[in-house]
Amino acid sequence: MNQELPPGQESDEIQGLAEVVAKSLSEGEDPQTIAQKLVDSGWDPEEAASFVGSIEHHMMHAQHAGGGSEVQGWMLWGGGLIVINLLSWMFNWGFWIY
Repeated sequence: MNQELPPGQESDEIQGLAEVVAKSLSEGEDPQTIAQKLVDSGWDPEEAASFVGSIEHHMMHAQHAGGGSEVQGWMLWGGGLIVINLLSWMFNWGFWIY
């Protein structure tokens, strides 16, 4: 992928900056605030917003692609079965789910 870097930015600097932006996003800092900090340091507003948005997009994609959500889904499904069976037992309903 041949992507142009902002003027005066080296690949290593961009990598380090991307890590700082990702950390700020993970700590809950507003993406617009982060982009504004980049603008204040000399970035073009559109490039800054695009850069922060790209990192935010990749972070959300990685979060949703992780196996943790699968485990949580199975736990929720299993917990639902237990609750239904417990209610069936408590109220003497005529069905059980195994």
